[in-house]
This record gives sequence, structure tokens and C-alpha cells, in this order.
Amino acid sequence: MLRSKLPESNKAILAEIKKIAEDNGAIDFASALPCVDMPAELSTLVEKYIRDGKNQYAPVEGIPELRKNISDYFETYYNHKYNPDTEITITAGGTEAVWAAITAIIHEDDEVIVIEPSYENYIPAVRINGATPIFVSLREPDYKIDWNEVIRMVNQRTRMIIVNTPHSPSGKVYCEDDFKNLQKIVAGNKIIVLCDETFSSLTYDQTFVSISKFPVLAKQTVLICSLSTALNATGWKTGVCLAPADYTKEIRKIHNYICNGSNAAIQYAMAGNVNNSELFSKIRTEYKRKRDLLASLLKGSKYKFKPSQGTWFQTIDYSEVSSENDRDFALRLVKDFGVAVFPMSTYYHDKSKANVVRLCFSRPDDVIKKGVECLLNAQEKINKN
Repeated sequence: MLRSKLPESNKAILAEIKKIAEDNGAIDFASALPCVDMPAELSTLVEKYIRDGKNQYAPVEGIPELRKNISDYFETYYNHKYNPDTEITITAGGTEAVWAAITAIIHEDDEVIVIEPSYENYIPAVRINGATPIFVSLREPDYKIDWNEVIRMVNQRTRMIIVNTPHSPSGKVYCEDDFKNLQKIVAGNKIIVLCDETFSSLTYDQTFVSISKFPVLAKQTVLICSLSTALNATGWKTGVCLAPADYTKEIRKIHNYICNGSNAAIQYAMAGNVNNSELFSKIRTEYKRKRDLLASLLKGSKYKFKPSQGTWFQTIDYSEVSSENDRDFALRLVKDFGVAVFPMSTYYHDKSKANVVRLCFSRPDDVIKKGVECLLNAQEKINKN
């Protein structure tokens, strides 16, 4: 019998819920798959570059045009200049960037502080590299960080702190004070920050603040972005890893062995749109509209929530609807009421975290409306029992 390196997987419950949803024709709010079309001009550009012969290996670090345009973007919006030759790497999606960075930096017996609820890829990458995750939970219902608790977790073995803004899956967006607190913790020591800004273009009620805006932090940070998420083409798996040159040198070694470079034609298509603020604004406006639609339909119900600040996720507290744990509640919803949601306890190491589920609102309007109808029906029927 093969001994698993990852005996626990967050994918199992999602697969179970999705299978029941498919078998019963349920509304799927559980899957983190966007259903909003990508901009048509992107597919036209990819076709052009394929016809132009951009079909062989791209440079391992990414095509020069794309890296330069990304450098210009960060200098324009956050006043931080990343050297496109030595500090920017194009990866096969944000997930690959995370794994390459953690594998390059983290060693056996290191400790990594992980903010929970934690996106599913961080902890496996930490553990498979022999390090120990140290958990700090965001404070509900606002998902605020207790930076004093983070400070208490820091010791001589702490090598990395992983942060994520806009936060997946809660939708929380970090503010300047968050980064100032983080800067006090790491400034002048050996701790490296891994900051995942995959959803940076999808913030709705406030201006996004990048960690790159803080020069002291930027010198100790590996910053992860996702062009494919920003441009609503997630299947194109185009990520960006920005880091000081000495970090980048080691990250590129791992990246080289993982995938030997990202898709060439797609990089060329992306290159011309990195600074297309109108395109990003159009995508963001559509998602904000969908978030507001979901919120308006749930308003006045017994589901408690605060509108998501970013991402395409909305969390809801169902404690006034049911006393079941979130896994059982999610299974009941999909089996008995025709709507699939995702249990938030999956994103915690302590699975007793219970009464919140996550919805993905990147769905057609009619699907959002039908899904909320199912949730409201469940609210009435469950309360009657």
C-alpha cells in the first residue's frame, strides 16, 4: 500500500457535494468556478499568436513583454519598481507560484504562520516540504486579524507568514493598518511574507492596497498574482511571482523543474492587457453587480452576512436556520433542497468551526435567483421541523 504524503484533502467534501448536485440537478454555489465569460478580445489575440507561430516553449521566466508590462503596472499603481529581468516570473497559475515559492524557501523544521480560514493550497505545500503550519484564525464576523496573536506565534523557527488579500474564501480585504502591523513583525528579521493577491482586481467597496506599496515589506515578500483570474480566464493558468532577486533566483529553479515555463501564446495575449484598466473595471463591475444581486435577495432572511469586500465568494452564517455543523448542513441543502454550498470548516485545521458556508456568486443571474430561492425554502422548512 502506497503511503500518502497528503493523507487529508479538502477536495473530498467538494467532490461529494458536486456529485450529489450533478446527480440531482441542484444549483451549484459550491464550486469555485467562474461562470462569467472572459473578454472576447482575449480569445481573438490567442488565435492570432497561435497563427503567428508562438507555439513553442516560452522562456522559463516568462516572455519579456509581459514581465515588462507587469513591472510598469506595479510602478504606476503602487510606486514599486520590480526588475522585470530578475524579480518577475510568469508561472502556470497562482497555485504553481505558491508551491514554487514555498518549496524554494521553506526547509524541514521551519514554521509557517497561516491565517485561517486558509486557501486549500497553502498547508499541503508547507507540510510536504517538512515544515509545520502554525495557525491564527481571523475574527468573525468581520474576519479581522488579531496581529497581537500573530506576534505571540512568532519564534526562532518562524520562516514565513502567509497572507491573502482579497482573502479567499471570506472576501476580506486588508487595509493599510494591516500591512503596517505586519511590517512591524517582520522588519529586520529573517521572516519572509508570502502574500497572495490573486483576486486583487476584484475589490468592490474600497481601493485595493497591495503589499508592494510598502517598501520595507516588499523587500521581504514573495507576491503572488493571477492574470488568468483577473482577466476571467482561469483555465489559462497564468500566474505571476514577484520577489526580490535573491528569492526569485531560487524560486525560478523550482519553477523550472515543476513546469519549465508557462503557455507562450497566452502570455503574448495577456501582455497587451496588463495595463488595460477599462477591461479590469468592466469585469469588476459585473462581479460587483452579481454580489449586490445575491445580497439583495438574501437581505431580511435569517442568513447573516456582510457583503463580500472582494473575490467572487460570499460567506453566510446559518446559525439561526440550523444547529447542524456546516458539513451536515451543506449535505442536507444539496440533497433535500437542491442547492450546493461549501462548508467553511474545510478551510480550518480545527473542523469544529461550524456555522458558516461559502457561496460562489460567479453565476448567471437566473442561477443566483434560483439558488437563493432554494436557500430561503430551506430556511422555512428547517425552522418548521
